[in-house]
Amino acid sequence: MSQNRQLVAIMFTDIEGYTSLMQRDEVDAILLRNQHREIFESNTNNCDGTIVQYFGDGTLSFFKSSVEAVKCAIEMQLAFRRENIPVRIGIHVGDIVYTSEDIIGDAVNVASRIESCAVPGSILISDKVHDQIRSHKEIESKFLNAYDLKNVEEALPIFAIANEGLIIPNPDEIKDKLKNTKEHSSKSISKKKALVIGLLTLVTIIAIFLSYQHLSKPTLDADLSIAVLPFDNLSTDDDAEIFRDGMTEDILTYLSKVKDLRVISRTSVMQYKGTKKSIPEIAKELGVTYILEGSIRKYGDQIRVTAQLIDSKDDGHLWADNYDRTLTDIFKIQSEVSREIVSALQVNLSAEEQLSLDEVTEYNIEAYKLFLQGRQQADKRNKESINKSIELYKQALEIEPNYAEAYAEIANSVYLQTYYGGREDYIAAGKEAREYLDKAEKIDDKISRIYSVRGLIYNIEGKIDEAKAAFTKALTLSPNDLTARHQFATLHYYTKEYDIQLEQAEIAYRLDPLSFATAMSYFTALLTSRKYDEAEELLNKINEEGEDKNQFMINRSYFRLYMDTRKYKKAIVHLEKIYIEQPIFNRFLGYCYAKIGDTIGAQRMIDDIHQRTTKPFKSHQLSVVYAGLQERDSALFHLDTVRNLQSDLVRRERDTFFWFLKDDKEFHRLLAMHGISPYEGDLE
Repeated sequence: MSQNRQLVAIMFTDIEGYTSLMQRDEVDAILLRNQHREIFESNTNNCDGTIVQYFGDGTLSFFKSSVEAVKCAIEMQLAFRRENIPVRIGIHVGDIVYTSEDIIGDAVNVASRIESCAVPGSILISDKVHDQIRSHKEIESKFLNAYDLKNVEEALPIFAIANEGLIIPNPDEIKDKLKNTKEHSSKSISKKKALVIGLLTLVTIIAIFLSYQHLSKPTLDADLSIAVLPFDNLSTDDDAEIFRDGMTEDILTYLSKVKDLRVISRTSVMQYKGTKKSIPEIAKELGVTYILEGSIRKYGDQIRVTAQLIDSKDDGHLWADNYDRTLTDIFKIQSEVSREIVSALQVNLSAEEQLSLDEVTEYNIEAYKLFLQGRQQADKRNKESINKSIELYKQALEIEPNYAEAYAEIANSVYLQTYYGGREDYIAAGKEAREYLDKAEKIDDKISRIYSVRGLIYNIEGKIDEAKAAFTKALTLSPNDLTARHQFATLHYYTKEYDIQLEQAEIAYRLDPLSFATAMSYFTALLTSRKYDEAEELLNKINEEGEDKNQFMINRSYFRLYMDTRKYKKAIVHLEKIYIEQPIFNRFLGYCYAKIGDTIGAQRMIDDIHQRTTKPFKSHQLSVVYAGLQERDSALFHLDTVRNLQSDLVRRERDTFFWFLKDDKEFHRLLAMHGISPYEGDLE
């Protein structure tokens, strides 16, 4: 007998009062049952459900997805109501063993108990099912209560589907029904159905024990990529939100340590907080195969975490579980969930990866809360928030002196002050940051953040070898470390190792596809490697789809692209927009006007330069426009160091604007006066 272990949504239906009708009018009862089965079969087949059994007036079926099960139940129940067939429906999701004859598993019993609570015209679902459908706005639901069900250890929260046309049971009547059921259990479930459920439950332990090692595993996609979506906060506690974010981010951090798993960065996934988009939509936008979603409920010092792993191709569930613990167990839950995901995806782990997933560092909860608040502040990227983050990290360290991650994040924020906080002395900032990194490393040298921040500092300070060593260690510890990937790409741009720059920038983009900064870094790498078609395609995508885009930077990037490819008409479209905000771009606009033969436009920019530009920059600005007009004498006149002291600009812009003078001896003489070799670079 072939067997298959699956995570599925289980549906029970039955006809209310069927036994009484059978006793009164057998012919009408059979007609009603046949009509019920016709509607049931048609809808189940249309929704790709699997029909397992019929028993008297009831049915047992399952679906790959809770969403599909509920959508099917809605269509089914509305059809039953149109035909005046009094049907009850109950749905639960869980692990089963499926054979050619039946399904086995505790979840089957739970689904049956839920269905017995329903009334004709209603659909009841468990909290696990609700967790998996709540992001689907087309499905409405209402919480009824948590009920004690027979043979179910804990009180089970039950929800009713509340779409138009469906009946929502009175919560108190369900409680009364359950009370009566305990006294007269035969009234709720037909004898034959009760026998089926009893036999299924009895066989479960034996079947699983004997067959577990021989069960077939689901076929998984070769692309092991996952996004950990922000967990839903189902709590009323004021501080629950911060723990929700911590749960999401720390599971993501655990998974990022696995080399064969591509894990989308929190920068991108946090954009889906509170989203109404479907799982397939999100997966397509992020370019992943698997999605982890879940919820967190916090009641005082108690916490309930629900998590489910979804295959985006069919919205099917590979794994799901609930964790009812005290708040101090949150660190263990993060590790357990991560291990379950890796197991469900059948990832082959190295010994080091296994150890990193098993390792659980527990901190004081108040210190953890302060740490999470600090990280939130640092993400805002402004002077006040960066300073506030440092203050919060230090408060966490007062409570938990060995909080290595807090030391690493202080170091990061200290150095961010040179970007966003107005701190000018980056050497002093680097020294201070390294002191915190040393403290973190002394406590725990397995934290990749220590080395990605260290690499950033070395990179800015021009210590290339030290930076490479730091980034390499960061990526060894966490191959999905976005900061390390992004900064590693930048380092190889500085060292002119453009193939490695492109490789690292592409990896960073795949880890963080919704980040404007990461996308622009990838664009720069494509441009540097002269992959112009791919660069233009990416830039068009950023311009059309980006929600957090900087239009000025986009226009400037189009300008760079079209200057490199000498598509001057296209460059002008964007330069005219840039010029409105930054008139200093007038030299580029004048150059492009000249290259398309618009001498009037070029002359207008020459006049503009004379009026707007201050003396130190005026001659260089004019030399560029005259180069576009190919007026040799005027271009050389304004390149002369007597008037033009902008040697860095001349060096940077020589190949782009002055290439027509590449064989001119006077041009070579002027380059030498600027300290520039006439033969460096690529003059085409």
